[in-house]
Amino acid sequence: MLNLDVVTASKIPQKISEAPSSVSVITAEDIRQRGYRTLTEVLQSVPGMTVSYDRNYNYANMRGLGNPGDLNTRLLILIDGRRLNDVVYDQGAIGTEFPVDLDLIDRVEFVPGPGSAIYGSSAFFGVVNVITKSGAAIQGTLASAGRFSGAGREARIVHGSGTPGGIELLLSASAYDSAGRDLYFPEFDDAASNHGVAVGLDYDRYHRLFAKLGAGGVVAEAYFGSRTKGIPTASYGQQFNDPRPWTLDEYAGAALSWRSKVSETLDLFAGVSVARYRYSSVNVTEPESRGPTRSIDTAASLSSGAEVRAISSALAGHKLIAGAEYTRDSKRQMTNYDLDPYHLNLDVAHPKRQAAVYLQDEMRLGQSVILNTGLRRDIDSEGGATTNPRVALLYKTARQVTLKALYGTAYRSANAYERYYTFGYKTNPALRSEHIKTYELVAEYFPTDRFRATASVFQYRMRDMLALATDPADGFLFFSNIDAARATGVELEAEWLREDGSALKGSANVQSARNDANGEWLSNSPRRLFKLDYALPPLGEHLRAHAEYRFTSRRRTVQGGEVGGFGVVDMNLVGTVPGTHVELSAGVLNVFAKRYADSASEEHYDNSVPPRHLDAIGQDGRSWRLMATVRF
Repeated sequence: MLNLDVVTASKIPQKISEAPSSVSVITAEDIRQRGYRTLTEVLQSVPGMTVSYDRNYNYANMRGLGNPGDLNTRLLILIDGRRLNDVVYDQGAIGTEFPVDLDLIDRVEFVPGPGSAIYGSSAFFGVVNVITKSGAAIQGTLASAGRFSGAGREARIVHGSGTPGGIELLLSASAYDSAGRDLYFPEFDDAASNHGVAVGLDYDRYHRLFAKLGAGGVVAEAYFGSRTKGIPTASYGQQFNDPRPWTLDEYAGAALSWRSKVSETLDLFAGVSVARYRYSSVNVTEPESRGPTRSIDTAASLSSGAEVRAISSALAGHKLIAGAEYTRDSKRQMTNYDLDPYHLNLDVAHPKRQAAVYLQDEMRLGQSVILNTGLRRDIDSEGGATTNPRVALLYKTARQVTLKALYGTAYRSANAYERYYTFGYKTNPALRSEHIKTYELVAEYFPTDRFRATASVFQYRMRDMLALATDPADGFLFFSNIDAARATGVELEAEWLREDGSALKGSANVQSARNDANGEWLSNSPRRLFKLDYALPPLGEHLRAHAEYRFTSRRRTVQGGEVGGFGVVDMNLVGTVPGTHVELSAGVLNVFAKRYADSASEEHYDNSVPPRHLDAIGQDGRSWRLMATVRF
């Protein structure tokens, strides 16, 4: 029950104990019992991962690595194995901008460490694969409605039908609207800035559509998600407490795939996909009394791609995986213009093409040893060519312990924003890809199908990391490959499914991430993490209760300060109403109203002279949510 089959580590089904990595899996039942509503909440339960929030986007930190404001460019997000990261900013969407409802998710697989040997660019710190349900898994129509703190409301309807292996259909539509809370920022506390209170600016609205049709080995699916978010932080030199700034993120995609077992030793896969991304933001740098100065930032992208893959076990003791990919980013456009009066500041468009081939061999050396090797060659019309290997040596002992020695490299190609955005910046034609090299030792213990324990020791070495620098000749900012860093640490995890239906899971991390040049502790990098997750035994036939505790140690802020460590408790209750088809869920987040904050990033400053920079951004206190679902 715990040594599950996973597909993300190698693009083929394999047991967790045989995957060339450590793998975390969050199932649909985990999501239901815990009442998770965003991908961020799912990822916060993963060992070694924390997520910060700046009142616009969520930023993942993996094993002490991940800066606030970096848009998760070093974390690859997949939907059913296909890339979601856009091709302008390379953003990994994990907040309310993520375009798929969690109720449609069969499971989320997270593979930490480098994944470029199988996935290419951006699989730098890890890969998150969101695997959706089939129509047969739903079997009926579900209608849901919810209320949340901050005047939040949600509604959705889902329909699923079909039989496994036959024709299956899944359709979903949902909408969410939250007014948010009034927020206090001590850095802006003066009479001219409403004493630091942003009123009515934390609103969040989205709507989503999803469709999936399967017939045997052929699957077609499409998604659409659009989110509008208010900006209460006066970022990028804006007027504080002005109601006009907002951001829009819109994702849309469609895919068609075919897979077939041609023979006992050969499986084939082919797929095509198209993805579109649209971004827009309104920035206000002057108060309305001095004349409306609104700057509009936009970005739009359109990508299409194809992949073919063959899995062969014809050679005794080997499972070979060979594949090829081609992607054409036909549109990567960024604009910036002022309104009243109109003035165009930026309009750039740079299409690009990418191609890759990869090969992986799972070699069994007797009954207890597996040698997994992989290699991928990527060719990018902007960044040139790069090759990334992966090697994993697995040894199964006689005591239900699997030992893994892992080595891998990964890269991230500079995105369009870093290369071509010139409004307030200057370009750097000499940008290179970022690179990481990792070493990890893993011990996994599966004595029964109800208990598992994992211990990992890891070291990450990064070079050519992109960061903003100032040209002393003209004072302009530009992106440059100037940073190098390393992280080392230990990660422990255990999970126990008890006979009475209860479940206990815990994890702990001790880690250190530092800048190679000066040995400085990296910002937003906690040195200790602890997580404890307990599902109570069923309360009668229809009711389940769940509690979750997360501790994060103190962290440096980008401005050189510190935010203190904190521990947060979340609780959720879910159950069906006897004699009906109604399910109710009630949750309380941050039960004990712990006050804590996340680091702000470089863009969090207002239009004062001199500008006032935010050091930290306070997070929500106690909040609640109620959901009701009816099955027809």
